[in-house]
Amino acid sequence: MRETGYRAFLSTRHVPSIVIAMTFARLPMGVVTLILVLFVNTHYGAAVSGMATAAFTAGVACFGPVFGRMVDKGRGPATLRILGVAELAAVIALVTMVSMQAHPAATVACSFAAGALTPPIAGATRSLWPSMLDIGLISTAYNFEVLVVDLIYVGGPLAASLFIAAGVPEWGLVAATVGCTAGSLVLASLEPIKRHAQRNKERASRTEESHAMQKRPALMTLAIGLLLAVCLGKMCYSGWLEALIPLFYSNQGTAILGSAAISAWSVGAVFGVVLFNRFQPSPRTLATRKQLPVFAAVFFVATLSTPVADGFAAMCAVMFVIGMAGAPCDNLYYQISGSLAPEERQAEMFSWLNTATSVGVSAGAFFAGVAVESAGFDAAFLLPSLCSFASFALALALAARIAASTRKHAGDDRPK
Repeated sequence: MRETGYRAFLSTRHVPSIVIAMTFARLPMGVVTLILVLFVNTHYGAAVSGMATAAFTAGVACFGPVFGRMVDKGRGPATLRILGVAELAAVIALVTMVSMQAHPAATVACSFAAGALTPPIAGATRSLWPSMLDIGLISTAYNFEVLVVDLIYVGGPLAASLFIAAGVPEWGLVAATVGCTAGSLVLASLEPIKRHAQRNKERASRTEESHAMQKRPALMTLAIGLLLAVCLGKMCYSGWLEALIPLFYSNQGTAILGSAAISAWSVGAVFGVVLFNRFQPSPRTLATRKQLPVFAAVFFVATLSTPVADGFAAMCAVMFVIGMAGAPCDNLYYQISGSLAPEERQAEMFSWLNTATSVGVSAGAFFAGVAVESAGFDAAFLLPSLCSFASFALALALAARIAASTRKHAGDDRPK
């Protein structure tokens, strides 16, 4: 029986190089929101700061799937190289505009460009694993990517705080983007990425030759739409709490406690990823489509404890539990995405998943601010559970939809 844990994954040829490169390429995601908010706010105020942050997220959301499609067409290495350099140029332009206190519209435009030019790291790596790993290691690879992201969310704010304390937050943003550029260039040069691109290019060429008059396989099916909605609901809850908790403690004059509570969430997520990788039910025991509603229900129940957290220690404990409960859902999104999306549109699918994540987090942060202003902190802590409940309900609908499609295809395949 083959080993399927992290050790087997990391000992696979080329995997360590890919892991190091993709980790550096993801560095901005851990610092960009925090630094962008503070840096722009210092020069323009809260309104422009909010617009710049929203513009960055909008750029990622709008162009992520477009560049994911480029990966599917066999242009992954070129896309990574070009965007790795272009994003750094856009970030330097953004820092220059803010430092010069240029017109707010120019700052917002540069922020949008910096987000739009983000390299499609998730699309490049997550679509690669099924073609280079044993089948038993694919879910481990997805799990490890979730772990990397969670660790970046833990370490990113800590690293950003050093630049903020030194009075040069913009250099933290530039440094993280330099890491992204280096990671993207290295990733583009690795042999598995090149081979994967060549396979995608050959497949795209064969498809064009043999099906010149046939439309390419649809991506936005009802099942995939439901999956994106499930992800959006969960990430809306996450964005809500990530904005609400710092606001709550800042309002009490103890802003540093807010960062600590969010870090407890991230640490819990790391534990959740490791435990899920070790104890995930076998698909033979519980089908993957059925696992998602189960873990979405666990996450929903965990979120109900937020309003009753009394005191900082209790808040950290609750955040730890919520982070741990939500981690399996993130892994299952990737597993289900890989099974639902056509082979020739895998990278685009994972980019859409990133878009749902970005939109969900941004929407949650927006609703948190509105809730605090209009209803106060008590209601603001109670309301986000509606997002986690919606995610659970949609997960049930998704499982039912996949089951119905499976039965239909089984019926179509029976001899007439």
